[in-house]
Amino acid sequence: MDIVTVLVTVLSTVVTVAVAVSTVAYWLGSRLTGVEKDIEGLRRDVNAGFNRLANVINSVGEYIVVYLGSRGVLKPEDVYILRTVIKGLASTATNPFTEAERRRLLELVDKDDLTLEEAEELHRLARKFYEEYIDKTPDAFKVLLYAAAMLGITYRKYALGKQPNQPPT
Repeated sequence: MDIVTVLVTVLSTVVTVAVAVSTVAYWLGSRLTGVEKDIEGLRRDVNAGFNRLANVINSVGEYIVVYLGSRGVLKPEDVYILRTVIKGLASTATNPFTEAERRRLLELVDKDDLTLEEAEELHRLARKFYEEYIDKTPDAFKVLLYAAAMLGITYRKYALGKQPNQPPT
């Protein structure tokens, strides 16, 4: 055999092995990418499930606070301590709050005696604040709890006002 034949044989063997290795590497890479995508999808599903569970738990807590306020268990003086926290948090709020919403939230927090419409507006603004800031500070929940308590207290005030002969429960 001459040198050219040996070189061609060696070179073709090297090319064949390189193509085979490249094919296997490509196949393994595409399989791993598929597994990574599956794992990422599973992670998103688990996170979404935890987020839904957290929202349910928070909603139950919020409802309990509204209920306790409406039953007279919570009084305005019981929740006024949260005002200081809310004022500090709301003073730095930007998105999604507009300046007008931030001012209105603080104005409603400062009021001792809310109308039913004001209590519902406070609750709506507090929910908006909570949804935006709960990932940034756990104190965002205090804004929602305060609003829920004031909503319950206001419900009680108006329910008792409509039925003056009924004793408080």
